[in-house]
Amino acid sequence: MQTTDLLMEYIENSPSPYHAVHSAAVLLEEAGFTRLEECAPWTLEGGRGYYTTRNQSSLIAFRLPEGAPEGWRLAAAHSDSPTFHVKNDALEGDSRYIRLSVEGYGGMNCASWLDRPLTVAGRAIVRTGEGVEGRLVYLDQDLLTIPSLAIHQQRDVNRGHDYNAQKDMQPLYGLAGSPSLTQLVAGELEVAPEDILSADLTLCPRQQPVVLGPAGELFQAPRIDDLGCAYATLEGLLTAAPQDKLGQIYCLFDNEEVGSGTRQGALSSFLPDVLSRIAHVLNLDDQQVRQALTGSMLLSADNGHAVHPNFPEKADPA
Repeated sequence: MQTTDLLMEYIENSPSPYHAVHSAAVLLEEAGFTRLEECAPWTLEGGRGYYTTRNQSSLIAFRLPEGAPEGWRLAAAHSDSPTFHVKNDALEGDSRYIRLSVEGYGGMNCASWLDRPLTVAGRAIVRTGEGVEGRLVYLDQDLLTIPSLAIHQQRDVNRGHDYNAQKDMQPLYGLAGSPSLTQLVAGELEVAPEDILSADLTLCPRQQPVVLGPAGELFQAPRIDDLGCAYATLEGLLTAAPQDKLGQIYCLFDNEEVGSGTRQGALSSFLPDVLSRIAHVLNLDDQQVRQALTGSMLLSADNGHAVHPNFPEKADPA
């Protein structure tokens, strides 16, 4: 139960990929890992732990052996989850209500987003006196809902529904004349609205992680895919004993839900760049680099589906 409690805390603190990376960084620093910047020189020592981030939404942490690594033990998960990205503060054409303009991200069950309190989370790019800065955003209030159409106006709703994301899934924000979402974000960040140069905001449910059942034997939370694996593999790194000849690496990649092909995705140069820089700083020759890669193993950690008690026929009976 202690691990479940820590997982629930991590999920609650991670309403967006940016928050998931920040939460992981906090735990790494508490464990003595040193932050490295991709745009700065690296100095590394054997037996020590380090981490770096890319785009504030992907992270790689590693613990070096005392000598030259003869292999790597890696685990990789992803920071993103199916959701809706905010495109604009409002849809046009309605004089009474304000609805945000959103688009679907990843493969999701649209019905699970209806008729529940939602808010937004993500990152805003802010102009400051010292330059441009990326800041985390989470509006801690019941801000939005995606209302379903009442059964009185769609009598066949329980026979299934084909959701049109551009029509059915646009969230209700407020009444005409309400402060805009940009104004709310600016107030939260204590900046002027015109100093918000850009923002990457997503919808997130307000539901907190909970345990269910007579003895708390069941678990329910948003974003289990893939924060369940993101936390489990991170705990694995934090609790692992150092090994003499094997380095240990934790990867938390963004954008798995849409193919991983971004600059911060698993198909990017992020992990090869980190491995290359480690080899360069440790003065490993080409033979040592290839030996270490050949002697490595990577666990790709993503959620699978257990047997559904209402639909056991959907699972392999064996």
